[in-house]
Amino acid sequence: MRALVKEKPEPGLSLLDIEKPRVANSDDVLFKVSYCGICVGETKVYEWGEWAAADLTLQLPTVLGHEVAGVVTEVGNGVTRVRPGDRVTVDVMIFCGHCYQCLEGHHNMCINREIYGKRRGAFAEYAVVPERVICKLPDKISMEEGVLMENLGVAVHAVELAAHSPGDLAVVIGSGPIGILAAQTLAAYGVKTIITDMVESRLKIAKEISGATVINVKDDDPTKKVKEITEGKGADFVLEAAATQSALDQAFDIVRDRGTVVTIGTFNGPVTFNPFFKMTRRELKLVSSIARTWETWRIMMQLINANRLILRPLISHILPVEEYEVGFKLAMSTDAMKVLLKF
Repeated sequence: MRALVKEKPEPGLSLLDIEKPRVANSDDVLFKVSYCGICVGETKVYEWGEWAAADLTLQLPTVLGHEVAGVVTEVGNGVTRVRPGDRVTVDVMIFCGHCYQCLEGHHNMCINREIYGKRRGAFAEYAVVPERVICKLPDKISMEEGVLMENLGVAVHAVELAAHSPGDLAVVIGSGPIGILAAQTLAAYGVKTIITDMVESRLKIAKEISGATVINVKDDDPTKKVKEITEGKGADFVLEAAATQSALDQAFDIVRDRGTVVTIGTFNGPVTFNPFFKMTRRELKLVSSIARTWETWRIMMQLINANRLILRPLISHILPVEEYEVGFKLAMSTDAMKVLLKF
């Protein structure tokens, strides 16, 4: 079968013919990949800079890809939740189910976890994973939209980590797919939301579907705007989804005293700030967020079934896998939202 493989610690990927995976364990689920999205993290592995070289979870050579939607073709004899023909996606944290984090319901923090796309992945015609990380796609969404379930999970989990009530004010910094999905989720909860960016094409989509007030930081000072709206108080919480030093600095400036900053961006390198002046004096909470839990999946399905989310405009390009180099260049530019490879 064809697969995109990261063979060596150097720039680029290879489209190779490799052996098709098979059902080897009783809980294995084999599925035919329909689409797989290009993630920011994968662009960093594609480029192969310091970020990728420092990622100890990455084992080369490997098939990349984790934002996937496909159709089940074969299952192990112990599989009970899915069957051939089911449309599925994958939870990227392949958890053990028996460590203390898993037993407390935080399987995204499993101490034995394998991050899907680091040792094996879905940039391939077929993929196999254990049933415990398989998620059936709801009937209301298309196969292409199914690829966005990973991004949606990240967004919803980040929103879960900040206490909020209807009428609170949140600011989302960064209007990529995850930022816009977070804004849609907040709107569903009745939270007044502002979303910021400096890329006009992304802000246009945010204005159309996010349910948030849109601010172009090239034209307006979001800190000043938020202070005006809140009569000097500041936002109740801020979701940082831009992964830059300036975005984190802005988050601290925008949030109110005793507020919360949730960071979900994939930073290229270290950031600096003085915790005493930025946080301690103001009793701020800085919260990190990654992936999702099964509670997150439950909320995601409820949001979809309640028609509270608009997904399709977040997919800007769909390309055949043979054009993966074009896809990765698009994904690294500001001209694209989510780029999908079709298998």
